[in-house]
Amino acid sequence: MEFNEAYKVSLENAWRFFHLHAQQRMTVFNFYLIITGLVSAGLSACVIQMEKLSLAAGVLGLFLSFVSFIFWKLDQRVSLMIKASEKSIVDIENQLALPIECIFTEDSGSLNKSYFFVRSPWTYGRCFRLSFFVVGMVGIGFACTNLIPYSTLHETLTHWVKSKG
Repeated sequence: MEFNEAYKVSLENAWRFFHLHAQQRMTVFNFYLIITGLVSAGLSACVIQMEKLSLAAGVLGLFLSFVSFIFWKLDQRVSLMIKASEKSIVDIENQLALPIECIFTEDSGSLNKSYFFVRSPWTYGRCFRLSFFVVGMVGIGFACTNLIPYSTLHETLTHWVKSKG
């Protein structure tokens, strides 16, 4: 096999690997949105009938946090696989492609790594991580407010404040 032909085959394999994992990432996130949407509908029903369904709201909140954690970990794994395929494509582009064809090389060099959230472009990873975090915190909030009885929490805090004062 000729040198250029080997690079072309390698590029095709790296591209298929990238495409597979990028598509898998979006599919996993779509499942996450469906699950969190269903759980959110259940939570809204619990909020409407809070006296009867307080325990259910707490359990659904825990489940929402658990689902967010699991999907965050799945996304981390897929993200690593995507980054590995992007690195392979960049290496192959640097060896084989004309400068105008180096899309992945251009993108990896031009991405602004600034943490000023409004002005810098956001990656899929940053958006997904923010979603996982916010939904997970909402779940923890529901769990804490519904599984820990208010009176017990209030008594504990009052006792703690009096002991410090």
